[in-house]
Amino acid sequence: MRIYLPLIAQDRPSLQDGRRAIDLDAGRVAWAVTSEASTDRPGQDEEDLEYEALQDAVHVAFTAAEGSQRVLVISADVPDGLIAAATEDGGAFGIRLRERRSAKIASFHVTEQDADAAEADDTDPALLWFDAGEGRDALAFLDTAPIA
Repeated sequence: MRIYLPLIAQDRPSLQDGRRAIDLDAGRVAWAVTSEASTDRPGQDEEDLEYEALQDAVHVAFTAAEGSQRVLVISADVPDGLIAAATEDGGAFGIRLRERRSAKIASFHVTEQDADAAEADDTDPALLWFDAGEGRDALAFLDTAPIA
């Protein structure tokens, strides 16, 4: 299952080292298109649902960011049985990991805007896509101040 994880401090070494997998602790919150989320939205395209789950992760990441910071979300793959619903905290797409596990990184998504600009804008934040092997580049872009 594809999951979306806002970057946290303990993830940075994996990205800086160029690893293609990331270690995730039990209880880690993420976002994903579960069968329940799909059932609750009959007729919606799977790609649209994945976009919504990714954007939920982005919006949550912005709540933890300073106003001048961009955010990064990691897309990764884990076995379906590893997740449990966490909709009480994470909305329709919220999940928690049942156990500690390594996840295969699929890609990275970094916002073009910082948190303040995204809050002032009423559209979904635009995301730049980085391949699984471009963790260092994604971090470098994340840590570069947006152009005003």
